Amino acid sequence: MPTFSPPQPDAAAPRAPAPGLAGRELVVQIRRLLVVTLVACVIYPGFTRASSASCLGGFGAEGGFIDGNGQPTDIVPQCLSLQMGPGPFVFAAIAAIVLVTLGRVIRVADDLESATRMLRRAALAIMIVAGLSVVIAQVWFALLPVRDWDPASGYFFLFPFPFASVDLTITPLTP
Repeated sequence: MPTFSPPQPDAAAPRAPAPGLAGRELVVQIRRLLVVTLVACVIYPGFTRASSASCLGGFGAEGGFIDGNGQPTDIVPQCLSLQMGPGPFVFAAIAAIVLVTLGRVIRVADDLESATRMLRRAALAIMIVAGLSVVIAQVWFALLPVRDWDPASGYFFLFPFPFASVDLTITPLTP
């Protein structure tokens, strides 16, 4: 006599999530926060790269040096090079937003709605911090008067400090 066995689930078929899994929305929002953080930490350094250089003077027709006014000089002209890259304070701010938000969700959130609202706001804050840092750093760097630099005048630059990091190199002009 044949025995009856219940149908076996197809192993290749996708498994439907349990409809009543507690905290699913919270896990989804935490995952979204982590993805936004990861994307911001990849995009911010990619768009915060720039460089600028200037040499005050050059070589004359006779093979000697000329200064910034085109006059012959025996002093080797100086060259200025600026390299902008990501700043560590932006990464620290992003990490602080994530950690403070997760701490607040654990301590303060009364229900799922308030927890998801905190996580959504944190993701928005991370996008704003990364986006504004890129814009401010690029505009600030573009406005640096590198062409007007004169080593004799003691001219200094105000760099976009918290938004980016700038390396300044001064070298003598080489042929």
